[in-house]
Amino acid sequence: MTDSKEPSETGTTASETDDAKKKPYVPIADRPLLGVPEAEALTGVPAKIIRANVRNGLLKACMAGSTTMRIRRRDLDEWLDMLPAWRA
Repeated sequence: MTDSKEPSETGTTASETDDAKKKPYVPIADRPLLGVPEAEALTGVPAKIIRANVRNGLLKACMAGSTTMRIRRRDLDEWLDMLPAWRA
């Protein structure tokens, strides 16, 4: 059995190859496409409301695959700008 800290034939350790396989982290605020949970976390608007506005055509969304809904960041920003202001 080999120790994972020892270099392999290519000169890299097992932990280095594991790190290379991980996806890079991109903050939600910098992503061009957002899933509904990410849009909810970014805006504070419940996912139920976001999905309802997509269904009603008030918020544009695109489908990535057959069931994965993605919202363009610029469309989300435009939708937020169109929301009415609350007046006391």
